[in-house]
Order: sequence, then C-alpha cells, then structure tokens
Amino acid sequence: MTGLQIRAVAVAMALIIMDGFEIAMMAFTAKPMADAWGVSDATLGIVLSASLFGMAAGAILFSPVGDRLGRRPLTTISVTIVLVGMALAAVAPNVTVLIVARFLTGFGIGAMSQLNAYVSEFASDRRRGTVVGIYATGFPIGATLAGVAASLLVEPAGWKSMFVAGAVLALVMLVVSWAFLPESIDFLVARRPKNALERVNTVLNKMGRPSLKELPEVTEVERAHLSVTAVFGGATGRKTLVLWLGYACLMAAYYFANSWIPKLAAESTGDDQMGTTVGSFLNFGGILGSLLFAAVAIRVLPRRILQVTMALSVVGTVAYGATFGVAWLAVVLGVLLGVLAVAAVAGFYAVAPEVYPAALRGTGVGWMLGVGRLVSIVSPISIGYLLDGGWSAGSLFYLMAVPLAIGTVCIIVLGRLQKGDAGKVHRAQVPVSPSPVS
Repeated sequence: MTGLQIRAVAVAMALIIMDGFEIAMMAFTAKPMADAWGVSDATLGIVLSASLFGMAAGAILFSPVGDRLGRRPLTTISVTIVLVGMALAAVAPNVTVLIVARFLTGFGIGAMSQLNAYVSEFASDRRRGTVVGIYATGFPIGATLAGVAASLLVEPAGWKSMFVAGAVLALVMLVVSWAFLPESIDFLVARRPKNALERVNTVLNKMGRPSLKELPEVTEVERAHLSVTAVFGGATGRKTLVLWLGYACLMAAYYFANSWIPKLAAESTGDDQMGTTVGSFLNFGGILGSLLFAAVAIRVLPRRILQVTMALSVVGTVAYGATFGVAWLAVVLGVLLGVLAVAAVAGFYAVAPEVYPAALRGTGVGWMLGVGRLVSIVSPISIGYLLDGGWSAGSLFYLMAVPLAIGTVCIIVLGRLQKGDAGKVHRAQVPVSPSPVS
C-alpha cells in the first residue's frame, strides 16, 4: 500500500475512533446528568437510545448520498452534523434538548457508515481483510478513551465537559477530513462526476501510479447498477438478503451481550464488581478480536474467517448459557465472546463491500449497518421483556444462539452466491495497487 492509501485509511480509522468516543460518552455521563436534573429511569432510557435511533436513521437515509456526491463530501457533512450535535449537548438547558442533541450526533455517525466501503476501496487486494480488521478496532478504542476521559473530566469539571471535549474532537476531525481525506477512485470511475478523469489522475499521481488517458468503458452491467433499486434486484438482491439477515442476527446477539451480560453476571454472582469486570473483559476481547481478524486475514479469505467466527460464536454462546453463574468462567467466556463477536463484525465490514459494485457500495453497506442499528435497539428491549416474563439468564443465551446459527447459514449461502458471480468484476479496473485490482 502506498502512503496515500495508508493516510486515507488512517483518517477513516481516526473518524471511527471519534464515533466510538461520541457514542460511549453518554454511558459515563448518564448518572451525573440524571442526578443533576432529576431525570427518571424511563427518560434516561430515551436519552441513552436517542443516539442509536439517530445512527439507524443516518445510515439508512444518508448512505445513498455517498454514492451520489462522493465519499469525501458525505464524510465532511457527517462530521459537521456530529459537531453540531455535540455542541448542542454541551449547552443543553434541559433533557429535551439533550435528547435532540444525542439524536443529531447519532445521525451524523450513522451517515458515516459509508466509511466501511471507503476503507475497503483504498485497501490493496492483498491486505484488504487485514486493513479492515485494524480499522474495526477503532470503535472499541474510542469507547475505551471515552471512559478514560470521563474519569479525568466529569468529577472536576462536570458532566457537560465530556460534550465540550467531544465537540472539540469533532472540530479537529472535520479539519483533518477536509485537508487529508482523498476521494475514492472507485466512486470517481463508477459515477463519473465533473472532471472525473483529472481527479482520478490526481489521486493516482499522489500514489505514484501511472495516469490514465481515459476512464474505463462503462459496461451494460455497470449501467444497470447506477440505480439504488439494484441493491434489491437480481443476483445482487439475493446476496443483499442473506448479507443483511446475517448481520442483523449478529447484531441481535452482540447488543444482547453488551447490554445485559454485565447486569446478569452481577445478579447471578451477587457481586456488582463482577458485572463491571465481565463487561470490561468483554470489550477488551472485542479489541483482541479485531486484531486477531486482521492477523489471520493476511493468509485466509475474510469470508472464511467470518464463517468460522460465526459458527464458534454459536458454540461459545451455548457454553456461556450452560455455565452461567460460575464467576471465573464468566470472565473467560466473556473474553471469548468479545473476541468472536467483534471478529465477526470485522468480517462483515470486509465482506460486505465486495458484494456491491462501486456505484452501490456506499448504499448497500450503509443500509446493512442501518438495519443492524435497528436490531441493536430492539434486541436489548426485547430481552428486558423476556426477563420480566420469567426467563432465566441461561435460557436467554440459548435463545441468542439461534440468530447466530441463522447468521452462520447466511454467510455460507453468501459464499456460494459469490462463487457463482466469480467471473463478474465489481471493482474499478485502474492501477490502484501493485497487484491487479479485481
């Protein structure tokens, strides 16, 4: 990979670290905010969910914009929305304004869902899985940094200081994105905006690649993919169905684990600290999972890794349910589930962009993430009703193994569908990487 490719991926990773920071900070400011304003638990739940609703809306509504205007313009628009949301939260006079601010922040972050496609487009063929795996560590790293910042800022400066810090971070990333984020060559070749050839050659020259005399010819198949309706049509539509269903199943289990395991572990052991410990190890396992995916992807196809991690997640979830309540096993299996879950998320990040041609990549991947965000809202709420209905903690883990098993089948089916399309080219035929781009 050239210096420009590395720079593009580095800026994208910095942006997803910002995303993790901005989303996680509410968890660390919720209690002092509720104490200061006398907010009820029901209202606090709305505050905590507002950013998730915003992320779903942003991903679904704005993802097609990246396939129309370009990855770079949508990124700057998205970061600007995040900045407005954080600034509004910092000066919010009441909880209603704070809810609106958190929705705006989530909307901007959801609109940045096309960054997954962007990273895939700038990664070289040989290192795509590894690059995406490293990129996927950004969100848990950002969430971890939010916890560190909260420990330093909230007590001496008040809970709103976190939102001031978030606004400053968003402003810095807006400047960085504007100055250093290049436009995707895949987008320029697929959509051919004004001065597309000159813009492609500018990027190629910065990468030390030869210039093009003309853009590659657009095929009939590529013309057919210029409409967003093509996401649901023909062979692409079949792949969309199994891809989105598989990702939604993973998100159902992932957000159950992140939302409920710490509380369930604390209640089953009678030790509140155990809940905190299990939750921390779960997030630590997530960072390890992304790095493990990145390392293995050097040698193994991302789709193969995804199939294995999804299948092992089924086994790990069942094992957790069977042994739930044993303290040391809760910690060990918590790390294992974190590793497998986030490795699977990295797998979807790597596999999804290859399902779609460049003209639809931002839309297809963004909508997949948007569907996942919707499930991330519904899953924890549903688990709460099941617990109220008398379900045991162990039975909930058995239940969550079901969507993981369905997701595993979906990825196997996706692999077979992709083999059937092996002869079709979805990536721009330009000399981006030392190896032929395919």
